[in-house]
Amino acid sequence: MSPTPPRARLVLSGCALLLASLAAQAQSGPPKPPASSAASPYYLGASVARGRDSNVFRVPPGQGPQSDSYTTGSVLAGVDKPIGRQRVYTDLAVRRQRFSRLNELDNNGYGASAGVDWETAGRFSGQVKGTREKSLASYGSPFTATTLRERNILRERTFNATVQRGTASSKLQPFVGFNTRKTEYSAEAYRFRNNERRAVRAGVRWRPSDRLTLATAAVQARGKYPFSRTSGGGIAPLPDEYRSHGVEISADWEATGKSRLDGRIGYEQRRYELATRRDFSGINGLVRWRWQPTGKLTFTTSLVRDADDTDRLLPADTTDLTAAGSRVTNSAILDGTWQATAKVAVNANLRYSDRKLVNPVVDAGGGVQNLSGSDTTRFTALGATWEATRNVSAGCNVGRVSRTTSSSLSFPYKANTVNCQVQALLR
Repeated sequence: MSPTPPRARLVLSGCALLLASLAAQAQSGPPKPPASSAASPYYLGASVARGRDSNVFRVPPGQGPQSDSYTTGSVLAGVDKPIGRQRVYTDLAVRRQRFSRLNELDNNGYGASAGVDWETAGRFSGQVKGTREKSLASYGSPFTATTLRERNILRERTFNATVQRGTASSKLQPFVGFNTRKTEYSAEAYRFRNNERRAVRAGVRWRPSDRLTLATAAVQARGKYPFSRTSGGGIAPLPDEYRSHGVEISADWEATGKSRLDGRIGYEQRRYELATRRDFSGINGLVRWRWQPTGKLTFTTSLVRDADDTDRLLPADTTDLTAAGSRVTNSAILDGTWQATAKVAVNANLRYSDRKLVNPVVDAGGGVQNLSGSDTTRFTALGATWEATRNVSAGCNVGRVSRTTSSSLSFPYKANTVNCQVQALLR
C-alpha cells in the first residue's frame, strides 16, 4: 500500500480531532423509541403511477426534445420478520411501464432485495444482503457524440456482508465488510459504463454514548470496465482494470432532540491500467444534517464529494447520473418535509451538482486519448402525499432539471416532469 501523503494525513487528523470534540460535547440521553412491533411482518400490494416528461431523452434544445406521458403499474410484496435474535426481510416490486407515443421505450422491470440481520449470544453480529434491479436507465449521460434515442435497460446486482464483534449496544465493535456491485447497460452506446467492483472494509466502531457513534476503517477495492470507447466513436472489448485503497472515518451524533449530524469522510488513491488520467487521489465523503425545528417540519442538508467508482454515498436515483463518469462530483442537497396534517405531507427538494469530467478514449492499438471538462446540474422538486388510510396512499410531485456545460464531453438540456401515484397495501 502506498503511504498516505502528508497533506492527506493532516486533513484526516483534523477530521479526527473534530469528531473527538463532538464526542466531548455529546450529552447523554434516551435513544429514540423503536418502531411499533404490532404491525404485520408481511405485506402485499399494488401501485399505479402516471407521469409526463417534457424531454424524455435529455437532449439539447436545438435537437428537438420529445415529450411523452407514461404509465407504470407495479405489484409489491415483502416480509420483515424477527426470528429469535435474527431478522429476515425481503422486498419485491415487479413493474410494467408503457409510454403513450414512444412505444419503443415500453419495458418490464423489477426491484428485489433480501437480507438477514443476525446475532449470536452477545459476541458477534452482522448482515447479509443482496439486491437486483432492472429498469429503464436515465438519459443524459456524458461522453456521447450524439444523444441516445433508443431503449436502454439498466441491470444492477449488489451483495453486501458484514461481521462485527459485539452488538449495537457494545462500546467497541471491530468489524469487517465485503461488497460487490455489477452494472450493465443494454444500449451499445452505454456499454463503456458497464462496471464490476469488489471492496473489503475493516475497522473499528466506538460508541461512547447513546447519542454518539464513531468509526474508522481501511478500504481496499478492485474493479473493471469490460468495454472502452475507441477513437472512432465505437465500443470495443478493451478491459480497463483499476485498484484503490484508502482510509475513512465516520460519525453519527444526535446533538439534540431536534438536530442530528452524520457523515463519512475518506481519503482514497485509485489507479487505472489504461485510462491513467482518471487516476484519483483525494478526499471524498458525505456530511448530512437533519434538523427538526418543530414537530411538523424537518430539513435535511447534505454536502457530498463523490469520486466515481467509489462506494455509493447516496442512492442511484438521488444522484440521477450526476456522478456517472465523473472524476469528482461536488453536490449540495436540501430536502424539506412539512407534515401539514396527520395524513398530508408536503416535501421539497433542491440539488446542485458540479462534475469534473474525464473521458478516456482507447484506440485500436491500445493508446489512450484523454479529454476533460465540467458541467453543472440543477434539480428542483415539489410534491405532496396523502395517507388516505393505513393501507391506501396517494401522491403527486413536479420537478425541473437542467444542465449547463463548458466542454464537448456533455451537452446542456432542460426537462420538466410531473408524476402522480396511488398505492394500496395489505398488511
